[in-house]
Amino acid sequence: MTNVSENTQVSVKQTQKDVESYLAFSALLDYRSHNPDHSREAADLAYKTLRDAELLAITSQAAASAAADALIKARRDLHNVILGIKNEARALYGPSSDQVAALGLKKKSEQVKRTRARKGEGSGV
Repeated sequence: MTNVSENTQVSVKQTQKDVESYLAFSALLDYRSHNPDHSREAADLAYKTLRDAELLAITSQAAASAAADALIKARRDLHNVILGIKNEARALYGPSSDQVAALGLKKKSEQVKRTRARKGEGSGV
């Protein structure tokens, strides 16, 4: 029978207290358990398993963070290249060319020209 339910999530604070208890337990050289689940070997194995799991979590988080950074940089690099291509296409083919439209830009001839409202119009006063 276990002391903790499988559904219980142990907090970081409680884990730190447990590690402190384990370190203090390590000094109890005369400890002899009647239950093998609470033996020195079980405590050593549980502590080692915790440290291995923490190391795996930290390295996995670091790898995920590095991968996310690489993805952000790759997106930025592609965007930079595409913006340069669009600018060069305007210079090479002209702002109203089909090539510019193929890159997803509006032809200059198709852009809506903004007009300024004359003074007194649309003010309603």
